[in-house]
Amino acid sequence: MDLERLIDEVYQRIIDKTKQEEITKAVSNEAVRPGKKFLQCEGKVLSIAGYEAVLFETIKDKSQFRDYQFLVITRLSIDEMAASVSGLAINEKTRVLRQFLLTGKTVYVMEEGLEHRAYKAIANPVFYNVFKDQETKLIQYGMQIMSAIALETALDTGEKMVSAETIRNETVAESAVRSGSSAIQSSEIKSSNKYTTVKKLINHELAKQLASEANITLKVGTLITPYANDVFRENNTRITFI
Repeated sequence: MDLERLIDEVYQRIIDKTKQEEITKAVSNEAVRPGKKFLQCEGKVLSIAGYEAVLFETIKDKSQFRDYQFLVITRLSIDEMAASVSGLAINEKTRVLRQFLLTGKTVYVMEEGLEHRAYKAIANPVFYNVFKDQETKLIQYGMQIMSAIALETALDTGEKMVSAETIRNETVAESAVRSGSSAIQSSEIKSSNKYTTVKKLINHELAKQLASEANITLKVGTLITPYANDVFRENNTRITFI
């Protein structure tokens, strides 16, 4: 009798342990199950919290993109850019790019991967403007051009771009509401609004928005990408760090 009870007890413990392992495995699978996905063409896979990166080269069906939130293009050649501006597809990359735009999905192009920018310092300025105009067209079509670091940071934190005009209007409105406050309060308001933006990283896209100002003020330690610096230099925007 004691032996039977012992066998039953051992059997029950085995069953309980098996069930616990199954529960643990199910929870683990749920934790690592990918949520939203994005499609990336070429390059080192970007790491963005909350998204699963899928390389375009690895998918079998290159005509179905409903499950992807957005497209990331790490390199865009001169020919590919010219074709995209005209709505043409000269390869798989430009075909998927066109499809994402036609379906209203966001396309991110890495600014460091734009081939024409490598010739900026040596190209004939007038001829180079042809490619700058094409880049502007891409932005008008809804593409967003930024660095890989800026993209990862923006999507990780869920930050949204704020235009210089919006910042200026908010500052004016706040000053008007508090115009009846004491001199000390006014000083505090001015101090809190002394920065044009509190972003820690200024990329090409944000720089184009801020460059509408002749003078901008940034926090000491703010990082500015090389292409963003080009924007400020071309617009003669003066930057003050405090």
